Amino acid sequence: MNEYDVNHEDILSILKPSGPSIDPNVEIMIKLAAKQGPPPELEPEPLPTPDGEVNYWITPVRDEEDETALETIQKLVGKLQIYAFGERTPGRKLIKQGDKICFYETGNGVVAHATVNSSPEKKMSIDIRNPELYPWTFKLKEPQLYLDNPTIIDKELRSQLDAFKDKDINKLWAWFVQSTKKITEHDYGLLTR
Repeated sequence: MNEYDVNHEDILSILKPSGPSIDPNVEIMIKLAAKQGPPPELEPEPLPTPDGEVNYWITPVRDEEDETALETIQKLVGKLQIYAFGERTPGRKLIKQGDKICFYETGNGVVAHATVNSSPEKKMSIDIRNPELYPWTFKLKEPQLYLDNPTIIDKELRSQLDAFKDKDINKLWAWFVQSTKKITEHDYGLLTR
């Protein structure tokens, strides 16, 4: 009651419902959820930076049924020098020519980085697996791949990253690599060595 500011009647309606109606229970759940704020995975969209200023990004790449994350990175980043985002990829509207991006192989570490050479354009590429899911393609330049020597985001590295300032580095940290995220120049430097 004290922690969530619900009254005695609200609690009793959950413990001893009066009938088959669930409307009061739903109202209480909505009230509690509103007090909790947005779920942690729904981060706010990054803010735009002034023209000419470089943004730094980390983006995850995961294995698919017919292609591993390493194969995807090797083909798109290393060979074709392109990458693609989906409609709801965080930062998609802000990424621009001159920005720096690093690629996190899910479950392993950062295995590549490059300079963004164009803003994402909505034009599907046959080189992209599932192009209907990732229609926003952009060009890369100066790719650096270190597939056999990834930067592992271990406890020691997390303790040095700005993103973990004021956070418990011993707790789960998947939030950092679950979606494309804007990071600091300092963090980018550590992640790409």
